[in-house]
Amino acid sequence: MKLTKGRGVDRIVIAGGTVDTFAEAVTILKPGGTIGNVNYLGSGETINIPRVEWGVGMGHKTIRGGLMPGGRLRMEKLAKLVTSGRLNLSHLLTHRFNGFDTWRNHLT
Repeated sequence: MKLTKGRGVDRIVIAGGTVDTFAEAVTILKPGGTIGNVNYLGSGETINIPRVEWGVGMGHKTIRGGLMPGGRLRMEKLAKLVTSGRLNLSHLLTHRFNGFDTWRNHLT
């Protein structure tokens, strides 16, 4: 929240972590924001979502999740299309970040 000066972020993609990652995501998501989850949550009985940070149910925060059908084989075929150049993704990219060591520079 310090990096956004308390405003929070518009979108979050959860692609790893634990069930506690949801609580962290809800906390830094601004009202009206969306969390996209592609993480497999294979342990635990519940996912805790902090009530106040959720906006006590009125924060209009959305969680969407799921993986595409077909699993690993389909993902491997898709990756080959991209790496071979047969599938051009350039029109889908709005920002390109090279190196996680500079991620803070890209938040402005």
